[in-house]
Amino acid sequence: MNKYSWIAMVSLCLLLFFFLMNEVQSEKSLAFDTYIAELFSVGKKTFSFTFFKSFTYLGKSMFIGFGSLLCVLYLWIMKKDYWTMAVFSIGIAGGGGDVLNGWIKNHVKRVRPENHLMETAGFSFPSAHAMVGLIFFSMVAYLIMSEIKGNSLKWAVGIGFFCLVLLIGVSRIVMKVHFPTDILAGFALGAAYSLILFKLYKFLGSRCFE
Repeated sequence: MNKYSWIAMVSLCLLLFFFLMNEVQSEKSLAFDTYIAELFSVGKKTFSFTFFKSFTYLGKSMFIGFGSLLCVLYLWIMKKDYWTMAVFSIGIAGGGGDVLNGWIKNHVKRVRPENHLMETAGFSFPSAHAMVGLIFFSMVAYLIMSEIKGNSLKWAVGIGFFCLVLLIGVSRIVMKVHFPTDILAGFALGAAYSLILFKLYKFLGSRCFE
């Protein structure tokens, strides 16, 4: 990815995020939220409910924290890749995404939807599952794809992780703990954060090993 396309992608993600934040802060009822929420409405004790509930646990801070620890240990003990380990620790395991998400939540103070299908707490915008999940799984996908030589398999891994992150986001709508705009904003900010993290990794890495 060249410099201009990277800038364009980060800018588009941030523009989408700030647009959504502005819409949410207007406190109007958003047609997008209503339509998507109805589209993914399911009842308890159904296969769809069980299916999506299993995915929502993959975006929890406990799972991501444990997964981050395993990745750091793998990079440290198995790969001896201390630079990648440091970036991973600071960007993900260190909670950078969680801190940013929490700060925005407390600033916007959007109340969650009513009639939750599972227990939850805190404010709603943006979704931490969508944002931090995207950051974590994109880094994991990067680590796996860097070990793969075949382009076809790399594409398969990339698409697989994309679908996983998408399902985690949708699961939060199905569980009625987030509005669809929370999820979309989480994806947008998570994508911008990930792109900046990867750029920082490549930039500083090239300087460190000159």
